[in-house]
Amino acid sequence: MRLTARQKLALKLRLRYKFRREYFTVVLPVVVAAIVVLAAFAVGFVSFNPTKPATQNNQSSEYQQLLNQLNGSDVVGNGTLLPIQSNGTLTVHNGNQGEYKLELVFVIGAVISLVPYSMDVSLSERRVKKQEEDFSNFLFELAELVRGGIDPSRAVSTLATGDLGAITKNVKVAAKQLQIGYTFEQAMRYLGDSFSSKLIKRYTDLVIQASYSGGSVSSLIQQASNDLKTFLSLDAERRAGLGQYTVILYFAQIILIAISVIMVDQFLPGLTGLSNYGSAGLAGLFGKSDLASTAVDMDLFYLIVVNGILGGLVIGKISGGSIKGGIKHSLALLVICFVAWNLFVIAPSSTPQVQIAVVSSDAAGLAGLPLQHPLILKVTDLHGNPLKGEIVTVTVSGDGKVLPSSAVTGPDGQAQVSIVLGTEAGVYTIQISDGQAHAQTRVAALAD
Repeated sequence: MRLTARQKLALKLRLRYKFRREYFTVVLPVVVAAIVVLAAFAVGFVSFNPTKPATQNNQSSEYQQLLNQLNGSDVVGNGTLLPIQSNGTLTVHNGNQGEYKLELVFVIGAVISLVPYSMDVSLSERRVKKQEEDFSNFLFELAELVRGGIDPSRAVSTLATGDLGAITKNVKVAAKQLQIGYTFEQAMRYLGDSFSSKLIKRYTDLVIQASYSGGSVSSLIQQASNDLKTFLSLDAERRAGLGQYTVILYFAQIILIAISVIMVDQFLPGLTGLSNYGSAGLAGLFGKSDLASTAVDMDLFYLIVVNGILGGLVIGKISGGSIKGGIKHSLALLVICFVAWNLFVIAPSSTPQVQIAVVSSDAAGLAGLPLQHPLILKVTDLHGNPLKGEIVTVTVSGDGKVLPSSAVTGPDGQAQVSIVLGTEAGVYTIQISDGQAHAQTRVAALAD
């Protein structure tokens, strides 16, 4: 059998460098995925160190700018600081966008690195099943020729001239070996080893043993063919029966995603700040941190992602008997999680339906003491109409405090809290949130 130029080159590379299939299905995709992830960090799309609020020890240029604003016209003769009026809307942003970008990059990297291997595993499993079916037909035709009085070796050579489906190439090689002097056992042993199916190897051994038996060789090969067909038929029925569990696990993942989305969109916003506002019991339950400072939405996101990955592996084990066969299901469930989360959580929250404005706030105060004037906020819809009953949560960086940490807007959409600065001089960042919109402002703390 004459080799083509492409086959010669492939054979030379394989013999010289011993290329393995895993180099192209695992190593190369992982390298590409690593390059993509590093490129995302290099261009600044994501960062391991998100921008943190200024701390009390920060003597940056921003602090100096705020100090420069406190000139004679801003300070009363007795040292009382005047409030700075601000009617403009503060910057509104989605609090979890940056974190979601980080997770998105890593998931894209995982998809890039695992898709080639998953596809290779799926194609290999499909190829093996087809080879097993064609091998059962090969045994049936071999038994018929032997029953007709043809020697098993000649029967193999005769069958090699026809189309045997997925095993044609392997049988042709075995026939060539018989022509150059290989025994029937040696040729059949090579034929069985050329397949990755343990089932084919087992039935190849049966054919070899049948050729040495004293009884009817054709009957034994015929029986082996029937047994193989029966086994494949039972396996197909088993897979079909287990298919319903695959559907159930997919629906379970979709239901979990739906529950998580409903909690993030409907349930959690109503709980924002309740751990500190008017409820000592909840404050004790959650310790020193309130619900507003807990990233429950991202925790739910991690939950559905991990459940999807593990669920996919379970599907592979149940349906195919192999965990590696479940990688494709894990990737599919992972993609479903990201698409659903982006459509129903990230996209709506990136365009909040409310706005937060600072009505009045002190520009600076003395370290360790409350600001002279309360921080007054106003919550409106996108058309500027005041919103009543909105729970607004305020936090201060460092060891600063807010009293109370949450407030409810009145009919005019306004709410107010008192700010206690930290004990060290510096710039303190005040974070403001109502569960939908997020904003921030800064106050300078001056040394006494």
